[in-house]
Amino acid sequence: MRAHKTIMQTERAILSTITRAVTLRTAAALTRTVTELINTGGIPAHARLPTIRSVSEELGMSRSAVGQAWRELQAQGLVESKRRGGTTVIAQPTPPHAKRFESMIRASITMSIDLGNLWCKEVPSIDLGPAFEYALAQDSVGHQFAEPITPQLRDAVAATWPFETDTFLTLHGAVDALEMTLSALIHPGDRVVVAAPTIARIFDILEALDATPVSIPWNGAGPDLNELDRALVGKPAAFIYQPTRSLPSGDSVTSDWIADAAEVLSGQLPILELDQTWPLGGARESLGTRLPDQVLHTRSFNYAFGADMRQAVVGGNSRLTDILWNRLSYSSRYVSRIMQLAQAYLLTNADTAQTLDAWDNEIHRRHGAFADALRARGHEIKDAGPPMIWLPVPDEHSVCTRLSTRGIVVHPGTFFTAGVTAGPHISINAAAYGEGFEELADEISTAADTRLPGVL
Repeated sequence: MRAHKTIMQTERAILSTITRAVTLRTAAALTRTVTELINTGGIPAHARLPTIRSVSEELGMSRSAVGQAWRELQAQGLVESKRRGGTTVIAQPTPPHAKRFESMIRASITMSIDLGNLWCKEVPSIDLGPAFEYALAQDSVGHQFAEPITPQLRDAVAATWPFETDTFLTLHGAVDALEMTLSALIHPGDRVVVAAPTIARIFDILEALDATPVSIPWNGAGPDLNELDRALVGKPAAFIYQPTRSLPSGDSVTSDWIADAAEVLSGQLPILELDQTWPLGGARESLGTRLPDQVLHTRSFNYAFGADMRQAVVGGNSRLTDILWNRLSYSSRYVSRIMQLAQAYLLTNADTAQTLDAWDNEIHRRHGAFADALRARGHEIKDAGPPMIWLPVPDEHSVCTRLSTRGIVVHPGTFFTAGVTAGPHISINAAAYGEGFEELADEISTAADTRLPGVL
């Protein structure tokens, strides 16, 4: 009796909510009103809607009109009707969101020392003013029809692209490029092979698209080719990896790995390459030198030029670039000419090149000093590229927690893996600060000391 009374009270409350919200006494207006109330939480999930008869009497509408609205709600998947259980609201799925990325931001926002995220304090800065002055002076600015990439930016990137291609497209950063590409390639339930550890946002995107990541580990010269070959049996929709200074491990593939991997992957599936640390010095390998029709290579610029210059250029696979351009132009998400022209200026300007050389040297100095400080305290640091250090620890959760109590944020290895791990790790941005490496290494060593109380 008590449960029945509660249900009746809830239905009366919902009926009162609907009565106050509905503006027109028509089936369409009633449908729109209840839809909005469900989507905004005004009518909670699992609640039972009032009966057609009670709504009809309260609103002065015909039962057939109310019944029509209820049927439309059911057709939209918002409610379900049962012969004895009435009409109840179906719990709506949580909108996709970047859970790993949000956790990383939450962990960092209140910390005084950020060793988790990809940024650098007090590095040689690039003057953006002349770049935008140049851009605004170009005759093409203001033209109503967009283009995939300006001729100036195309020529600037082609000069250092890791393989020959005539197909380029500009997007709003590497994550935007990856999300759009995967949205075009995969369907719910598809498998996607990912070399791990890797960028946390990759797993967020795959989860949002209801795809299944198939993680394969690195094995010296590159992602494990035996594991990759086995993964191909499941007919994955794509292969994602970072050929150079893979974040967060700093690993880079070798030319021998490229040759062997090309044999494994030839004719198999689209290959998505990401380069988020350009232009940190050193050789850059690419499967595009062997499989140009399969490879879509993405070069991101915002690490060196700043978050407000967030751009990336993709090049290679012409089918995918055509699909991406169609999506960009349809939705007006294309990158403005002003941004593209400014980026082209920065890539070809002699003063900017000199600043980038100084920036590169400083990033390498910081990374080397931090790695040496950790090695001096007995930590195992492999020889890998900057800016991150992928540090083995006894228990990543306890290390992160202990450091957070000291106002220091690092990120646990689980953010960057999905099912494949070589044991617990933490990711450290060794290039974030220009000094204090000894003190920071002391803090990390203390947090990782298993002899301290409270660590299993």
